[in-house]
Amino acid sequence: MESIYQYLVSFCTPFDYTDNIQQILYYFSNTVLQMIAEVAMINLRYTVYKHTMKRGVGMMGKECSIYDVRNQQFYIAQERQDDAFGMLECHYHDVYEIYYLAEGRRNYFIQNRTYPVVKGDIVLINRYDIHKTMNSHNATHERILIYFQKEFLSSVINQVDDINLLDCFQSNMKVIRLKVTDQAFVQSILIKMVEEVKRKQRGYMIYQRILLVELLLFINRYIEQSGQDGVEFSSHLHRNMSEVALYLMENYMNRLSLKLVAEKFFITPCHLSRAFKKATGFTFIEYLNSIRIKEAQKLLKETKKSVMQISELTGFDSQTHFGRVFKGITGLSPLQYRKQPRI
Repeated sequence: MESIYQYLVSFCTPFDYTDNIQQILYYFSNTVLQMIAEVAMINLRYTVYKHTMKRGVGMMGKECSIYDVRNQQFYIAQERQDDAFGMLECHYHDVYEIYYLAEGRRNYFIQNRTYPVVKGDIVLINRYDIHKTMNSHNATHERILIYFQKEFLSSVINQVDDINLLDCFQSNMKVIRLKVTDQAFVQSILIKMVEEVKRKQRGYMIYQRILLVELLLFINRYIEQSGQDGVEFSSHLHRNMSEVALYLMENYMNRLSLKLVAEKFFITPCHLSRAFKKATGFTFIEYLNSIRIKEAQKLLKETKKSVMQISELTGFDSQTHFGRVFKGITGLSPLQYRKQPRI
């Protein structure tokens, strides 16, 4: 078994390991070998991350600060990226996210589909939405990113009866395509936010709340008045793989495999593996595991079900396998996660 694991690791490079492991997972249908392959993928991902972070440099090739939602209720950053960059893996978090693309083009995968994002677009990420950004044509882009917790606006939300400022995050319109005049208005708010963080003058956090309320009010009104049905799929491939992703979201609790899902959609496992990665930026198993672990986290926090029960309810074939994947994604065992205080 040790020699098999070493073979899997040596089979991959830091740049193509997820694709290679995905192919290995298909060819080795035996459960034990599949588990070994997943461990290799997790360890390789960690090795690449550790090697990069040793120099104090993030995956984007620049110094990066990690946003810790436990320490901040509000965070905003403006960044320009001239080199090719895409998130190494999918992620989700327990904060609301607003992404504004000031320059360039991007592809943004949210929940079960990929959206083409162009200059002037607003992207809305709800709490616990699985998402990932990817390159699109020209790599150069500039974006402004906002994270905030519900508590940051609690005093305002509790006093407003005629509108819920967070409703926009529940909308099916994940990408909002603004008119040029509206782009200028939104940019003026965002620039004020960025400047307030830089200067940190007296009362700047109060002003940040005011500006965020103004932005959210504008977004909610825009969604109601625009009549947009959302951004169209950029290709048949993206539409088809969106259906696959939706199927995984709705059936994660069942025993699924690349082969079974490929048969469901009348394509070969190899074609599904390549097409899914190309359209979403995720490997099949990476996306499926992310959905399962996200649901497991909710069950651990919101119910008293045992770890064994939760592993079965989220589609894992054993508690051991569940524990290994859970720790690989969250950095904690299921019991350690359950014991964490609620933020």
